[in-house]
Amino acid sequence: MFVYILRTAPFLRIVIPFIAGIIWPLPLLYILSFTVFLLILYVGVAYMPLWWRFRLDGYRGTILQLLLFCMGSLVADAKEKYKHHLINPSPDQVLAGIITVPVQRSHYGYRTIIELQTREQLLIYFPPDSAVRAIQEGDMLLFTGQVQPISFSGNPGAFNYREYCATRYIYQQVHLQTGHWRHRKMPGSFLLRCRNSCLHIINTYIGGREAGLAEALLIGYRYDLDKDMVSDYMQTGIVHIIAISGMHLALIYACLLWCLQWLPIPRLKGLLIIVVIWGFTLLTGASASVLRAAVMLTVVTTGKFILDRESTTYNQLALSAFLLLCYDPGLIRDVGFQLSYLAVLGILLLYKPLYGLLSFKALWQRKLWEATALSIAAQAVTFPLGLYLFGRFPLYFLPANLVAVPLSTVILYGEMLLLCVQQHWLGACLQWLLVMMNHIVAWIGHLPGANISGLHVSVYGVVALYVCTGALLAGRKGILYMLGALCLWSLTILPERLRRQNQQVMIVYNQPRHTGIDFIRGHVVQFVGDDSTANEMLGTARAFYEVDTGRLPAFEQLGHFICCGNKRLVIVDSALPAGRPSKKFKTDYVLLSHNPHVAIKDLQGFYDAGCYIFDASSSRSRIQEWKSECYALTLHFLSLPDQGAYVVNF
Repeated sequence: MFVYILRTAPFLRIVIPFIAGIIWPLPLLYILSFTVFLLILYVGVAYMPLWWRFRLDGYRGTILQLLLFCMGSLVADAKEKYKHHLINPSPDQVLAGIITVPVQRSHYGYRTIIELQTREQLLIYFPPDSAVRAIQEGDMLLFTGQVQPISFSGNPGAFNYREYCATRYIYQQVHLQTGHWRHRKMPGSFLLRCRNSCLHIINTYIGGREAGLAEALLIGYRYDLDKDMVSDYMQTGIVHIIAISGMHLALIYACLLWCLQWLPIPRLKGLLIIVVIWGFTLLTGASASVLRAAVMLTVVTTGKFILDRESTTYNQLALSAFLLLCYDPGLIRDVGFQLSYLAVLGILLLYKPLYGLLSFKALWQRKLWEATALSIAAQAVTFPLGLYLFGRFPLYFLPANLVAVPLSTVILYGEMLLLCVQQHWLGACLQWLLVMMNHIVAWIGHLPGANISGLHVSVYGVVALYVCTGALLAGRKGILYMLGALCLWSLTILPERLRRQNQQVMIVYNQPRHTGIDFIRGHVVQFVGDDSTANEMLGTARAFYEVDTGRLPAFEQLGHFICCGNKRLVIVDSALPAGRPSKKFKTDYVLLSHNPHVAIKDLQGFYDAGCYIFDASSSRSRIQEWKSECYALTLHFLSLPDQGAYVVNF
C-alpha cells in the first residue's frame, strides 16, 4: 500500500524532506555551504560521461532529497527573520497600529492584537474601562507604554502561552494605563464589512446564547462563544464542529457544485468555485485547517474543470502542505494544521478498510455505518497526537459526532439560506436546532467517564502508537511491528517511572496575587501557601509529576520557617521585627510574598540566604525595587513574574 501511495503521489517525496528541514533546521552558514555543494554535485553528475551518469543516477534522487531538506531550513530561517522583529521603543514614544482581532475580556481587563506599520504584531492589554468597548477591529490605536516580552507562568504542565503566540509571530506585549491610549475609527475593508453584515443578520434573527455558536459555525467567529458551551464540545471531542475546518469548506464546495451544475462552461464554473472558496477562506480568518482545505479544493477544481486532469488525493494533500509551508513554515507548529492533515490522512488510509468490515442492506444503516467508519478513521490517527498535546481522550466521541455532524450540516445550510432570505421563522428554526444540539452535546459530555484525563504520553509513545496504527494496515506481519513498538515504548517508560519513585522537587508557583509552594517526594506532595491558590493550576502540575496529596515524612514547618529534606525556606510576608538577631539564620531561600514593607539590606541582617525569590503575589513596582537592591548588593534572586515558576530538584 505504502509503495503504491508513493508512486501515485510524487509530491510526498518532496514534502517529507522539506518538512524535515523546517522541523530540524541547521545553522544558516552550514545550510548555505551544504546547498552550494549539493548543487555543484548534482550539476556535475549531469555533465559526467554516460557510463558514470548511469551508475550515479540512483544517487541523484538522494541529492534532491537533501536539497529539499536544505530548502526547508532556508525557508524557515528566512520567514523567522522576517517576522521575528523585536522593538524597543522608549516608554513615552507614541506607537500606532491597526487592531487585527476583536477586543476580548481577559484577567487584566481587555486584550487585543495590533499590527504596527512596520508589520510587527503586539499583544495589547487594556485596563477595565468602558471606553475599550468602543474599539472595533480595523480601528487605529495610538498608545504609549513599555513593550515587554510575552510572559509565561512557567508552572509545570501549564499551557505555554508564550510559545503559542510565537507560532503566530507575536513576541511582545504592552500593558496600557488609563489615559495612555486613544483609538481612531478607520474605514473597514470589504471582507470586514461582509463579516460584520453576517454577524448582524445572525444576531438579529437568531440572537441569544446560540448566536455565538451560529457565528462560529458559519464564519468561524469564535469571540462570542459561551465558555461553558465550548467546554461541553471539548469534553465530547467535537470541538472541530465550532471551529471552521475542512468539513465546513467541503459542505460549501458541495453546495457550489449543486448550484452551478447548470453552467455549461467548465472553466468558468471552476473559476467561480475557486473565487468563492478563497473569499470564504479569507472571510473566516484563514485558519490552518481552512487553508489546507482551500488549497486542496483549489487543486481539485483546477484539475477537474480547468485542466481536465485528476490526481490522487494523497498527491493533493502533499501538494497543499508543500504550498502552505512555503508560504508560512511556522504552520508546521500549529496544532490545527497538524490535526487537520492527520484527520484527512486517517480517512484516506483507514476509511475503506473499516467500511469494508461490515455490510448492510438498508440505506439508513449504510449511511450510519459510513459516518461511523469516517469518525473512527479520523480519530484513530489524531488521538496519539491529542494525547501528547492535551493528555485526555473523549470516550464518547463517536455518538457525539454522529449527532452533531448531521445537525451542524443542516444548521450551516440553514444559515446560508438565512443570509439570503432573512426571515424570522427561519431564524427561530435554526435557534431551536442549535438549542437541541447544545443540550445533546452537554448531556453526552456530562455522562460518567466522558473524558479520560491524565493520559500524558511522551514523543516515544506517540511514535509507538502511530507504528501500531500503521501495523494494523500491514495484516499479520504488522503484529510483530506492533509488539516491537510496544516493547520499545515500555523500555522508554521504565527509566521515567523509576525516576518518579525517587523524585524530590520544590515548586514555587507563579500565580498573580497568590503564594503557593508544593514539596514533592516520590508520589506524595505537600502544599504550603494560600488556600485560594488555583486548584486547576495545582492539579495540572501534580498530574505532570504523578503525585497525590499527603504528608511528607521529611517535612517540618514552624510558622514561616520550612524544612524539607536538605532544603530550607523562609517566607517573609510582613514587616521585620525590631532589632537584629545576634546570629543570622542560614537558609537556602527567602521568599518575599504579599508586598512586605522590607528592604533587602535589612533582610541580610536576619538571614544568610542563598537566593531571594519574589513571587507574583507582590506588586511589580515593589519587585522592581527589590531587584534593584539585589543588583546593587550582587545577590542571587529570582523574580517569578519575569522568569516563571521556580522548580528545583533536591
